[in-house]
Amino acid sequence: MATTTPEVRPASKSKEQVGRRGFLASAAGGLTLAFFIPEVSRLSDIEAAPLPGQVNAWLQVGTDGSITLTIGSSEMGQGSMSGLAQVLAEELVVDYAKVKVVQGGPSLVNPVPVGAAINTVGSSVIRTNFWKMRDAAASARETLVQAAMNAKSDQTRSNFSVTSGAVKHVPSGALFTYAQLAAAAALLPPAANAPLIPDSQFKLIGKTVPRVDIPSKVNGSARYGLDVRVDGMVYAVIKHCPTFGGTLASTPSVPSGMLAVVPTKVIAGTGRGTEVTDSVNAVAVVGPNTWDTWQAAKRLKVTWSLPSSAANLNNAKFLSDGQALLTTATPFVAGGANPPGTLYTVEGAASSAAAANASAAKIVDATYTLPYVSHACMEVLNCTVNYVAGVSCEVWAPTQSAKAVLSLVMTMTGLPATAVTVHTMYLGGGLGRKAEVDFVSQAVQVAMHVNKPVKLMWPREEDFTRDQYRPMGVIHGRAGLDSAGNILGWSYRNVSPSILGQRGIPLGASGDSQGIEGAVNLPYNIGARVTEWVSHPSPIPVGFWRSVGASLNTFAVECLIDELATAAGQDPYQFRRSKLTDPRWIAVLDAAAALGNWTSAPPAGRARGIAIGAAFNSIVAEVVEISNVTTTGLRVNRVSCAIDCYIPVNPGSIQAQLQGGIVHGLNAALYGQQTFVSGVAQAKNFNKSRMIRLGEMPQIGITIIPGPAASDRTVNIGGAGELGVPTFAPALANAYFKLTGKRVRSLPLFPGATMGGL
Repeated sequence: MATTTPEVRPASKSKEQVGRRGFLASAAGGLTLAFFIPEVSRLSDIEAAPLPGQVNAWLQVGTDGSITLTIGSSEMGQGSMSGLAQVLAEELVVDYAKVKVVQGGPSLVNPVPVGAAINTVGSSVIRTNFWKMRDAAASARETLVQAAMNAKSDQTRSNFSVTSGAVKHVPSGALFTYAQLAAAAALLPPAANAPLIPDSQFKLIGKTVPRVDIPSKVNGSARYGLDVRVDGMVYAVIKHCPTFGGTLASTPSVPSGMLAVVPTKVIAGTGRGTEVTDSVNAVAVVGPNTWDTWQAAKRLKVTWSLPSSAANLNNAKFLSDGQALLTTATPFVAGGANPPGTLYTVEGAASSAAAANASAAKIVDATYTLPYVSHACMEVLNCTVNYVAGVSCEVWAPTQSAKAVLSLVMTMTGLPATAVTVHTMYLGGGLGRKAEVDFVSQAVQVAMHVNKPVKLMWPREEDFTRDQYRPMGVIHGRAGLDSAGNILGWSYRNVSPSILGQRGIPLGASGDSQGIEGAVNLPYNIGARVTEWVSHPSPIPVGFWRSVGASLNTFAVECLIDELATAAGQDPYQFRRSKLTDPRWIAVLDAAAALGNWTSAPPAGRARGIAIGAAFNSIVAEVVEISNVTTTGLRVNRVSCAIDCYIPVNPGSIQAQLQGGIVHGLNAALYGQQTFVSGVAQAKNFNKSRMIRLGEMPQIGITIIPGPAASDRTVNIGGAGELGVPTFAPALANAYFKLTGKRVRSLPLFPGATMGGL
């Protein structure tokens, strides 16, 4: 491994001035290649669509033999840096270990210049960049070959071969390394329509290779946000009003030994739910070191003004509001105001589904509820800022949204982009929470107040109680069967808070795209269907949580399917199989069933459940085997998971992501929830938010459906980072029914569970 620690560096201002597409000459550094990687992500729904010709990643072939890949995505443990390096090395025909990966910085230049950071969300980095990276690397390879052809005065391409970072002139045996060719290649136009390495000749794509970020994370040299140290730095610890919507009544005195108490307000664009722009909802205690500042913040007495609505900010009210909207929602009106409570019909028609079910022999009618869930990243929110008034601002943040950070800092400081530097640090878990920039805005406010470099940190309790949570959901499903077990009609309504709506995004006729993930375009033969979504008015801030809408809808859909199988008197696996219309879904379902020994009876005292779903272009099925159900818990013995992501770039990385996702989904399904009493979040730390212990970890088996012999670039590649989550909960609930005879329609299975004496 040539480079195991991705560098973190500021955006190069000079590079922002160079062209966008094509090759760029760099006399000192060799061949620099810029290429097209549009910003495609869930957050791109929020921002302006990328324009053709955007360039935000690049590689450099140095005259010293170095191969450097700059990428804009954040690395938060998903292995995307390594995956892109793997693809690059394949097409460039270089040793993977020689590819050095560095972190790009953000830019507001449009089209996005080379090396600029992108939003890292939606399991999107590999799936949206795979072909673009291959095209770019192939173009670079052929341009280097052209330089060799010129050097030998031989324009017959077939006389040249490429191997291990060198071009060979076969007739003469002359060998040119990329380092030797880089300077000359930099002066050539880019090779157009460069041929790709045939799938049959892959040496890296589809193979498990070591991740470039792991060694530094093992030896401790990796730098996370919390590792940042700046000369002269002071420390700030945030303390919010415990009640959502509350504001600061008076600024407390500065505690002994501390440097300042800085009120922080909600900056425009960061407020969610009850948090109103410009309201002061927190203070930051500033001190000389972490421990003393932490303790001072803990002891600080603050007087808050609470919102008049505080008494209504509780779970019972949120649930009753959602239940009421199942029948009272107001239909969407084109051009109308469409406030929360609006009903959006996404596919089908209610009348058709109702008519189909009118003749049903059996009806399954069920309502499923899901709670708010915290992100609970291991690395708490933090941000370091060095602000020089009127001159510059340098920011170090573990962020999934470096571009949004840049824009935010410019707005807050009034500085131009050229005076702002954003360093994207390693993330100790993102899970969607670090796509938000509220913590960055607070750090900038403190830095502007104290005129010193400052690191702002959130205590764990603040992380839990001031999160932007996975939305709650109340979902109703009604479906009818004929006497032969065919599904005649399918009526589905999801009532949940709108992630996009809380960001001020106008919702179109189909509502919030996050609210219907996993509920639409189902490849089941389910007769006449209607799928609806209703915006819930709950004021609790909500955000992107691993797998987002699929985590709600896959639970409801796959539990409803299981209930239909029971009503039809059929095996749940065979029932699904008989209703699926997509052969890829059937193959994934079969693979999970085979891995989970579905057709064999489980050991005594155990039962299995099955579920299938799709998100981010991947199809995943899981079989969950459980035992030892008590009133406080159960044992998950084994999870068997199959995935079809079309092209598995790095099977080892996919396996790791699915394993992590399954554990994430397991914790959420069994124990995960955040509750509120008078606007105050009740679970304040891990001791009140149960997680499985090491000894409770189930055996996990993974089957990855092989990629095609010859890939088709018109077929979407799937993501893997979030796919272990959605199908776990329904498979678990279905296993629970099999073992106990009781249907689980509300998550988590064991609300209120704690970590015992911790």
